[in-house]
Amino acid sequence: MWEVWYSLEAATYLEDNGVLVADLFFAMESLADSDGMPAIGDCRQIDELTLWQVVGHLVIYQRFETERIVQVTAIKPN
Repeated sequence: MWEVWYSLEAATYLEDNGVLVADLFFAMESLADSDGMPAIGDCRQIDELTLWQVVGHLVIYQRFETERIVQVTAIKPN
């Protein structure tokens, strides 16, 4: 199982939008059960970053395989 961590910017976005982004939050948390790779949405890799289009948002994150951590750095609405 992986851990999903959030930058201050990402955590603030989730907190500020609460119930409106619940589906997005659960989609991101599902990365913990999928080795940090999304099962839904469109995903592409650019260098060490993963850009993931899901639930009307662009989620930018990094995978740290040895630590089994996904670090969500930014969340932008589409």
